[in-house]
Amino acid sequence: MKQELGNLTVKAEVQEQEPDTVQSLHDVTIRYESLKYEQKEHLYAVFLTNSNRFIGDKIIGIGSRDTVEMDIQDVVRTAALTNAGAVILVHNHPSGKAGATDKDIKATRKAGEVLNKINVELLDHVIISRENHYSMRKENDEPF
Repeated sequence: MKQELGNLTVKAEVQEQEPDTVQSLHDVTIRYESLKYEQKEHLYAVFLTNSNRFIGDKIIGIGSRDTVEMDIQDVVRTAALTNAGAVILVHNHPSGKAGATDKDIKATRKAGEVLNKINVELLDHVIISRENHYSMRKENDEPF
């Protein structure tokens, strides 16, 4: 079924199998592990139902070797259009340092505040590097 909404085309397909469920940080890091090989920072938003079933993901930005801009309006708009109940942000650090920068923390805090206004929970912001991964929620960074 296709329905035209202005300039946006929404396509719904019947799925014969159960959609993936994100049950742990491991599920996220396995799905986005290939980001550790990218030479520029890539930022994805992962959209989930209220029961953490995978709806889809969207690349929100591709930056330089040490930064990527987050288009929060794009994240919120896509969350609303997909009727997401939760979002996980995922990006890579080509430098190899997996910890969150001040810029990462500020952008994540802002995204969480805006998503909260439309009743969408920001579950985590995961940073992938060549050596390991970093969960802002697990590390109790400021937004969480």
